[in-house]
Amino acid sequence: MKKNDIRNAVAEEFCEEFVDVAGIIDTSMPDPGMLEFYRRLKKREILWNNDIDDSTIDVAMYIRKWNEEDKEIDPAERKPIKIFINSDGGSVCAVLHVIDMIRLSKTPVYTIGLGRAYSAGGLLLMAGHKRYIFPHTSCLIHDGSSWSAGSIGKMLDNLEFTKELENRMKKYILSTTNISAEVYDRNHRRDWFLFSEEMIELGIADEIITDLDTIL
Repeated sequence: MKKNDIRNAVAEEFCEEFVDVAGIIDTSMPDPGMLEFYRRLKKREILWNNDIDDSTIDVAMYIRKWNEEDKEIDPAERKPIKIFINSDGGSVCAVLHVIDMIRLSKTPVYTIGLGRAYSAGGLLLMAGHKRYIFPHTSCLIHDGSSWSAGSIGKMLDNLEFTKELENRMKKYILSTTNISAEVYDRNHRRDWFLFSEEMIELGIADEIITDLDTIL
């Protein structure tokens, strides 16, 4: 098959699968990554294979969109949303909004930890209505970072904000896991790495995937 024939075949498949965006997006030569992205969206699957930052808010907006689509459907009958996570972490404020949206979602949200669910990525994993990990998924819990600068007053304001943010993170982790306050206080100031078996024991996740049918 010639190169142009391959390009045209991919473009045709793109238009057939995503008729709602055909004519809006230039499909003359679809990017394979974007094609796969839209395929996942059709299945209500989001792959977050990146740091947690302001762009992560898009995840919250998709959850809102699918809840709107499901408004007339009983929650027990709704098609679940699946968020696949491989992340070194990032913005706590951004991830907390996504967590708020997951908690408000009547449509079930499943979180699936892949290779790494570190820092804010681990917080996102904990939020799922059902939480899955693989045998070699790892998690990291630690204290937050502060990059304050400027006058002493501004630095103190930043410190107070950071302390309150840490308190909220602690309450959230204790409420969604089996981690006790004593265990949390003893470990969170260091880089506290956890493997899959420990994640199950501490209630960070619900199930280790041993059969792919579990998340298909």
